[in-house]
Amino acid sequence: MQSNRLASRGSRVNSAATPVIASDPRRRRQTPRLLRLVSVATLVGGCVGPVTTLPTTPSASPVVLDSPLASPSAQAEPIELNHSPALDGTSNTIAMARAISRIDDPGVGNTLIRFNSDIYTVVVDGSNPRRLTDSLGTKGWPSWSPDGRQIVYRWAPEGFDWNRSDIAIVTVADLKVTTLAHEAWSPAWSPNGDWIAYYSASDRFGLNLIRQDGSDDHQILAGDAEYPAWSPDGRRIAFMSLGFPAGSSSADYDLYVVDADGRNLQRLTTAAGEDGWPAWSHDGGRIAYEHRPTEAESEIHVMMADGTMDQRITDPTDVLQESDPSWSPGDGYLVYYASTLTETGGLFVMRPDGSGRLKVGSDGSDPAWKPEP
Repeated sequence: MQSNRLASRGSRVNSAATPVIASDPRRRRQTPRLLRLVSVATLVGGCVGPVTTLPTTPSASPVVLDSPLASPSAQAEPIELNHSPALDGTSNTIAMARAISRIDDPGVGNTLIRFNSDIYTVVVDGSNPRRLTDSLGTKGWPSWSPDGRQIVYRWAPEGFDWNRSDIAIVTVADLKVTTLAHEAWSPAWSPNGDWIAYYSASDRFGLNLIRQDGSDDHQILAGDAEYPAWSPDGRRIAFMSLGFPAGSSSADYDLYVVDADGRNLQRLTTAAGEDGWPAWSHDGGRIAYEHRPTEAESEIHVMMADGTMDQRITDPTDVLQESDPSWSPGDGYLVYYASTLTETGGLFVMRPDGSGRLKVGSDGSDPAWKPEP
Protein backbone atom coordinates (compact mmCIF):
# COMPACT_ATOMS: atom_id res chain seq x y z
CA MET A 1 0.00 0.00 0.00
CA GLN A 2 1.42 3.35 -1.05
CA SER A 3 1.19 6.14 1.49
CA ASN A 4 0.56 9.76 0.62
CA ARG A 5 1.25 13.01 2.42
CA LEU A 6 -2.17 14.53 2.01
CA ALA A 7 -2.98 18.22 1.91
CA SER A 8 -5.33 19.50 4.53
CA ARG A 9 -7.39 21.96 2.50
CA GLY A 10 -8.85 20.56 -0.68
CA SER A 11 -6.91 17.36 0.05
CA ARG A 12 -6.36 16.48 -3.57
CA VAL A 13 -3.45 14.19 -4.33
CA ASN A 14 -2.15 13.56 -7.81
CA SER A 15 -1.02 10.21 -9.13
CA ALA A 16 2.58 10.93 -8.13
CA ALA A 17 1.51 11.41 -4.55
CA THR A 18 2.80 14.98 -4.50
CA PRO A 19 1.35 16.79 -1.48
CA VAL A 20 -0.46 20.07 -1.86
CA ILE A 21 0.46 22.21 1.14
CA ALA A 22 -1.58 25.27 1.99
CA SER A 23 0.42 28.50 2.27
CA ASP A 24 -1.21 29.62 5.50
CA PRO A 25 1.08 28.41 8.33
CA ARG A 26 -2.00 27.54 10.37
CA ARG A 27 -2.86 24.90 7.76
CA ARG A 28 0.53 23.31 7.13
CA ARG A 29 0.88 20.69 9.82
CA GLN A 30 -2.46 18.97 9.27
CA THR A 31 -1.10 16.88 6.42
CA PRO A 32 1.06 14.13 8.03
CA ARG A 33 -1.40 13.48 10.84
CA LEU A 34 -4.11 12.33 8.45
CA LEU A 35 -2.03 9.58 6.88
CA ARG A 36 -2.61 7.06 9.64
CA LEU A 37 -6.40 7.33 9.50
CA VAL A 38 -6.34 6.94 5.73
CA SER A 39 -4.20 3.83 6.12
CA VAL A 40 -6.44 2.34 8.78
CA ALA A 41 -9.50 3.16 6.70
CA THR A 42 -8.02 1.32 3.74
CA LEU A 43 -7.61 -1.84 5.79
CA VAL A 44 -10.66 -1.61 8.02
CA GLY A 45 -13.06 -0.09 5.52
CA GLY A 46 -11.74 -2.22 2.72
CA CYS A 47 -13.60 -0.74 -0.20
CA VAL A 48 -15.25 1.73 1.08
CA GLY A 49 9.34 34.66 9.22
CA PRO A 50 11.81 33.70 11.81
CA VAL A 51 10.76 33.04 15.37
CA THR A 52 11.21 35.78 17.94
CA THR A 53 13.49 34.61 20.74
CA LEU A 54 11.52 33.96 23.89
CA PRO A 55 12.55 33.18 27.45
CA THR A 56 13.72 29.60 27.55
CA THR A 57 14.28 27.17 30.32
CA PRO A 58 17.19 27.52 32.79
CA SER A 59 19.25 25.24 30.55
CA ALA A 60 19.82 27.00 27.22
CA SER A 61 21.05 23.76 25.67
CA PRO A 62 18.96 20.82 26.87
CA VAL A 63 20.73 17.48 26.96
CA VAL A 64 19.51 15.24 24.16
CA LEU A 65 20.62 11.64 24.30
CA ASP A 66 21.42 9.99 20.98
CA SER A 67 20.13 6.64 22.16
CA PRO A 68 17.23 5.53 24.33
CA LEU A 69 17.72 4.96 28.03
CA ALA A 70 17.01 1.32 27.35
CA SER A 71 16.52 -0.60 24.16
CA PRO A 72 12.80 -0.63 23.29
CA SER A 73 13.19 -4.25 22.24
CA ALA A 74 14.62 -5.30 25.58
CA GLN A 75 12.14 -7.61 27.31
CA ALA A 76 13.98 -8.46 30.52
CA GLU A 77 10.81 -7.53 32.36
CA PRO A 78 8.08 -7.88 29.75
CA ILE A 79 4.91 -5.87 30.06
CA GLU A 80 1.93 -8.01 30.92
CA LEU A 81 -1.49 -6.78 29.88
CA ASN A 82 -4.13 -7.77 32.38
CA HIS A 83 -7.70 -6.58 32.50
CA SER A 84 -7.56 -6.40 36.29
CA PRO A 85 -5.45 -5.06 37.77
CA ALA A 86 -4.32 -2.69 35.04
CA LEU A 87 -0.71 -2.12 34.05
CA ASP A 88 0.17 0.05 37.02
CA GLY A 89 -2.85 -0.51 39.19
CA THR A 90 -4.86 2.24 37.53
CA SER A 91 -7.27 2.67 34.64
CA ASN A 92 -6.73 0.34 31.70
CA THR A 93 -9.14 2.02 29.27
CA ILE A 94 -8.14 4.28 26.42
CA ALA A 95 -10.08 6.41 23.97
CA MET A 96 -8.97 6.38 20.36
CA ALA A 97 -10.01 7.17 16.81
CA ARG A 98 -10.81 4.36 14.41
CA ALA A 99 -11.45 4.83 10.69
CA ILE A 100 -14.43 2.88 9.39
CA SER A 101 -14.71 3.71 5.70
CA ARG A 102 -12.96 5.37 2.81
CA ILE A 103 -14.36 6.83 -0.41
CA ASP A 104 -12.20 7.78 -3.40
CA ASP A 105 -13.99 10.41 -5.49
CA PRO A 106 -12.27 10.73 -8.90
CA GLY A 107 -11.59 14.25 -10.11
CA VAL A 108 -9.87 15.61 -13.19
CA GLY A 109 -6.41 14.10 -12.86
CA ASN A 110 -6.78 13.86 -9.10
CA THR A 111 -8.45 11.81 -6.43
CA LEU A 112 -10.40 13.37 -3.61
CA ILE A 113 -10.13 11.08 -0.60
CA ARG A 114 -12.75 11.23 2.12
CA PHE A 115 -13.15 8.89 5.02
CA ASN A 116 -15.24 8.44 8.11
CA SER A 117 -13.84 7.72 11.53
CA ASP A 118 -15.36 7.51 14.99
CA ILE A 119 -14.32 7.66 18.62
CA TYR A 120 -14.00 4.34 20.46
CA THR A 121 -13.01 3.19 23.89
CA VAL A 122 -11.01 0.01 24.26
CA VAL A 123 -9.10 -1.88 26.91
CA VAL A 124 -5.40 -1.18 26.50
CA ASP A 125 -4.79 -4.75 25.30
CA GLY A 126 -7.17 -4.11 22.40
CA SER A 127 -10.18 -5.97 23.81
CA ASN A 128 -13.75 -4.79 24.39
CA PRO A 129 -13.91 -2.01 21.79
CA ARG A 130 -16.95 0.24 22.16
CA ARG A 131 -18.02 2.74 19.54
CA LEU A 132 -19.09 6.08 21.04
CA THR A 133 -19.90 8.12 17.92
CA ASP A 134 -21.76 7.14 14.80
CA SER A 135 -22.00 9.94 12.25
CA LEU A 136 -20.45 11.08 9.00
CA GLY A 137 -17.15 12.87 9.15
CA THR A 138 -13.65 12.45 10.50
CA LYS A 139 -13.11 12.39 14.26
CA GLY A 140 -9.96 12.21 16.33
CA TRP A 141 -7.74 13.49 19.12
CA PRO A 142 -10.02 12.61 22.06
CA SER A 143 -9.51 14.06 25.55
CA TRP A 144 -11.18 12.70 28.69
CA SER A 145 -13.02 14.71 31.30
CA PRO A 146 -11.34 14.25 34.71
CA ASP A 147 -14.21 12.05 35.96
CA GLY A 148 -14.02 9.82 32.87
CA ARG A 149 -17.67 10.40 32.00
CA GLN A 150 -17.21 12.48 28.87
CA ILE A 151 -14.79 12.83 25.97
CA VAL A 152 -14.14 15.96 23.95
CA TYR A 153 -12.79 15.43 20.44
CA ARG A 154 -12.23 16.99 17.05
CA TRP A 155 -14.89 16.46 14.41
CA ALA A 156 -14.71 17.38 10.73
CA PRO A 157 -18.29 16.79 9.50
CA GLU A 158 -17.27 17.12 5.85
CA GLY A 159 -14.79 14.28 6.21
CA PHE A 160 -11.31 15.05 5.05
CA ASP A 161 -11.16 18.84 5.30
CA TRP A 162 -9.83 19.16 8.84
CA ASN A 163 -9.60 22.94 8.56
CA ARG A 164 -13.38 23.07 8.65
CA SER A 165 -13.63 21.19 11.89
CA ASP A 166 -15.51 21.52 15.15
CA ILE A 167 -14.96 20.25 18.65
CA ALA A 168 -17.68 18.17 20.27
CA ILE A 169 -18.36 16.28 23.49
CA VAL A 170 -19.74 12.75 23.78
CA THR A 171 -21.12 11.40 27.05
CA VAL A 172 -19.82 7.87 27.57
CA ALA A 173 -22.93 6.52 29.30
CA ASP A 174 -25.68 7.61 26.89
CA LEU A 175 -23.60 8.56 23.81
CA LYS A 176 -25.14 12.04 23.66
CA VAL A 177 -23.09 14.33 21.39
CA THR A 178 -22.93 18.12 21.80
CA THR A 179 -21.06 20.45 19.46
CA LEU A 180 -18.97 22.87 21.50
CA ALA A 181 -17.19 25.20 19.05
CA HIS A 182 -16.75 25.69 15.31
CA GLU A 183 -13.58 26.32 13.32
CA ALA A 184 -11.61 24.65 16.10
CA TRP A 185 -9.45 21.65 16.84
CA SER A 186 -7.16 19.91 19.36
CA PRO A 187 -9.30 20.15 22.52
CA ALA A 188 -7.85 19.31 25.93
CA TRP A 189 -9.83 19.06 29.17
CA SER A 190 -8.35 20.80 32.22
CA PRO A 191 -7.48 18.64 35.25
CA ASN A 192 -10.21 20.19 37.42
CA GLY A 193 -12.82 19.93 34.65
CA ASP A 194 -13.59 23.65 34.58
CA TRP A 195 -12.12 24.42 31.16
CA ILE A 196 -11.42 22.94 27.75
CA ALA A 197 -8.42 24.42 25.95
CA TYR A 198 -8.48 24.36 22.16
CA TYR A 199 -6.97 25.93 19.07
CA SER A 200 -9.28 28.39 17.38
CA ALA A 201 -8.85 28.40 13.60
CA SER A 202 -11.22 31.31 13.06
CA ASP A 203 -10.04 34.68 11.77
CA ARG A 204 -8.83 35.50 15.28
CA PHE A 205 -6.79 32.35 15.63
CA GLY A 206 -5.10 31.38 18.87
CA LEU A 207 -5.35 29.38 22.07
CA ASN A 208 -8.80 29.55 23.65
CA LEU A 209 -10.52 28.35 26.80
CA ILE A 210 -14.20 27.42 26.93
CA ARG A 211 -16.53 25.85 29.48
CA GLN A 212 -18.09 22.48 28.69
CA ASP A 213 -21.50 24.13 28.27
CA GLY A 214 -20.05 26.45 25.62
CA SER A 215 -19.99 29.55 27.80
CA ASP A 216 -17.16 31.97 28.62
CA ASP A 217 -15.25 31.24 25.42
CA HIS A 218 -12.19 33.49 25.41
CA GLN A 219 -8.71 33.66 23.97
CA ILE A 220 -5.68 33.55 26.25
CA LEU A 221 -2.96 33.64 23.58
CA ALA A 222 -3.06 34.97 20.02
CA GLY A 223 -1.11 33.10 17.37
CA ASP A 224 -0.39 29.55 16.33
CA ALA A 225 -0.90 27.38 19.43
CA GLU A 226 -2.02 23.86 18.55
CA TYR A 227 -2.59 20.62 20.46
CA PRO A 228 -2.52 21.95 24.03
CA ALA A 229 -1.76 19.75 27.04
CA TRP A 230 -2.45 20.85 30.62
CA SER A 231 -0.05 20.51 33.51
CA PRO A 232 -1.64 18.35 36.22
CA ASP A 233 -2.07 21.34 38.55
CA GLY A 234 -3.91 23.24 35.82
CA ARG A 235 -1.56 26.23 35.97
CA ARG A 236 0.29 25.81 32.66
CA ILE A 237 -0.43 24.63 29.14
CA ALA A 238 2.09 23.11 26.73
CA PHE A 239 1.44 23.29 23.00
CA MET A 240 3.09 23.18 19.58
CA SER A 241 3.57 26.27 17.42
CA LEU A 242 5.14 27.58 14.25
CA GLY A 243 6.36 30.63 16.16
CA PHE A 244 5.66 33.92 17.81
CA PRO A 245 4.73 36.73 17.72
CA ALA A 246 1.32 36.07 16.23
CA GLY A 247 1.45 35.82 12.47
CA SER A 248 5.11 34.87 12.27
CA SER A 249 6.21 31.54 10.92
CA SER A 250 9.18 29.21 11.09
CA ALA A 251 10.15 26.16 9.12
CA ASP A 252 9.40 23.84 12.02
CA TYR A 253 7.07 23.41 14.92
CA ASP A 254 8.46 23.70 18.45
CA LEU A 255 7.00 23.13 21.89
CA TYR A 256 6.04 26.05 24.08
CA VAL A 257 4.46 26.45 27.50
CA VAL A 258 2.33 29.28 28.83
CA ASP A 259 0.43 30.04 32.01
CA ALA A 260 -3.28 29.28 31.88
CA ASP A 261 -3.97 33.03 31.81
CA GLY A 262 -1.74 33.50 28.74
CA ARG A 263 1.26 34.94 30.55
CA ASN A 264 4.89 33.79 30.84
CA LEU A 265 5.28 32.25 27.40
CA GLN A 266 8.38 30.06 27.11
CA ARG A 267 9.87 27.99 24.32
CA LEU A 268 10.91 24.48 25.33
CA THR A 269 12.44 22.96 22.19
CA THR A 270 14.73 24.38 19.52
CA ALA A 271 16.04 21.31 17.68
CA ALA A 272 15.80 21.02 13.91
CA GLY A 273 12.65 19.24 12.83
CA GLU A 274 9.12 19.38 14.14
CA ASP A 275 8.22 18.92 17.80
CA GLY A 276 4.62 18.51 18.84
CA TRP A 277 1.70 16.67 20.42
CA PRO A 278 2.87 17.06 24.03
CA ALA A 279 1.56 14.91 26.87
CA TRP A 280 2.18 16.03 30.46
CA SER A 281 2.90 13.31 33.02
CA HIS A 282 0.48 13.14 35.95
CA ASP A 283 3.23 13.90 38.47
CA GLY A 284 3.93 17.13 36.58
CA GLY A 285 7.61 16.42 36.13
CA ARG A 286 7.85 15.26 32.51
CA ILE A 287 6.49 15.93 29.05
CA ALA A 288 6.38 13.26 26.36
CA TYR A 289 6.13 14.43 22.77
CA GLU A 290 6.70 13.55 19.14
CA HIS A 291 9.88 14.68 17.37
CA ARG A 292 9.91 14.54 13.58
CA PRO A 293 13.38 15.37 12.18
CA THR A 294 12.21 14.60 8.62
CA GLU A 295 8.96 13.65 6.95
CA ALA A 296 10.11 10.02 6.97
CA GLU A 297 11.07 9.91 10.66
CA SER A 298 9.10 10.28 13.85
CA GLU A 299 10.18 9.35 17.37
CA ILE A 300 8.90 9.70 20.93
CA HIS A 301 10.90 11.89 23.32
CA VAL A 302 10.54 12.52 27.04
CA MET A 303 11.94 15.61 28.73
CA MET A 304 11.63 17.35 32.04
CA ALA A 305 8.75 19.82 32.14
CA ASP A 306 11.21 22.73 32.00
CA GLY A 307 12.67 21.44 28.72
CA THR A 308 15.85 19.95 30.15
CA MET A 309 17.08 16.34 29.98
CA ASP A 310 15.44 15.70 26.62
CA GLN A 311 15.74 12.01 25.74
CA ARG A 312 14.65 9.98 22.76
CA ILE A 313 13.07 6.77 24.02
CA THR A 314 12.14 4.99 20.78
CA ASP A 315 14.49 3.22 18.41
CA PRO A 316 15.26 5.14 15.17
CA THR A 317 16.47 1.95 13.49
CA ASP A 318 13.15 0.13 13.69
CA VAL A 319 11.64 1.96 10.63
CA LEU A 320 8.53 2.79 12.66
CA GLN A 321 7.06 6.27 12.86
CA GLU A 322 5.97 6.76 16.48
CA SER A 323 3.52 9.46 17.52
CA ASP A 324 0.84 10.63 19.96
CA PRO A 325 2.11 9.49 23.36
CA SER A 326 -0.33 9.34 26.29
CA TRP A 327 0.61 8.60 29.92
CA SER A 328 -1.04 5.95 32.04
CA PRO A 329 -2.63 7.40 35.19
CA GLY A 330 0.23 6.11 37.33
CA ASP A 331 2.89 7.39 34.87
CA GLY A 332 4.34 3.90 34.60
CA TYR A 333 3.59 3.50 30.89
CA LEU A 334 3.01 5.33 27.65
CA VAL A 335 0.59 4.28 24.94
CA TYR A 336 1.31 5.60 21.46
CA TYR A 337 0.66 5.02 17.76
CA ALA A 338 3.28 3.61 15.39
CA SER A 339 3.32 2.77 11.68
CA THR A 340 5.66 2.67 8.70
CA LEU A 341 5.50 4.88 5.64
CA THR A 342 3.85 2.09 3.66
CA GLU A 343 2.02 -0.05 6.19
CA THR A 344 -0.75 0.57 8.66
CA GLY A 345 0.42 0.40 12.25
CA GLY A 346 -1.34 0.25 15.58
CA LEU A 347 -1.07 1.05 19.25
CA PHE A 348 1.96 0.21 21.36
CA VAL A 349 2.71 0.35 25.08
CA MET A 350 6.14 0.96 26.63
CA ARG A 351 7.73 2.26 29.80
CA PRO A 352 8.84 5.91 29.94
CA ASP A 353 12.46 4.83 29.53
CA GLY A 354 11.63 3.09 26.24
CA SER A 355 11.85 -0.45 27.56
CA GLY A 356 9.33 -3.25 27.35
CA ARG A 357 7.74 -2.15 24.11
CA LEU A 358 4.67 -4.20 23.28
CA LYS A 359 2.22 -3.91 20.40
CA VAL A 360 -1.40 -4.16 21.47
CA GLY A 361 -4.18 -5.50 19.30
CA SER A 362 -5.91 -2.29 18.32
CA ASP A 363 -6.15 -0.70 14.90
CA GLY A 364 -6.93 2.76 16.27
CA SER A 365 -4.90 5.95 16.54
CA ASP A 366 -4.75 9.12 18.67
CA PRO A 367 -4.83 7.22 21.98
CA ALA A 368 -5.84 8.96 25.22
CA TRP A 369 -5.54 7.01 28.47
CA LYS A 370 -8.55 7.33 30.73
CA PRO A 371 -7.76 9.16 33.98
CA GLU A 372 -8.58 7.88 37.42
CA PRO A 373 -11.82 9.46 38.68
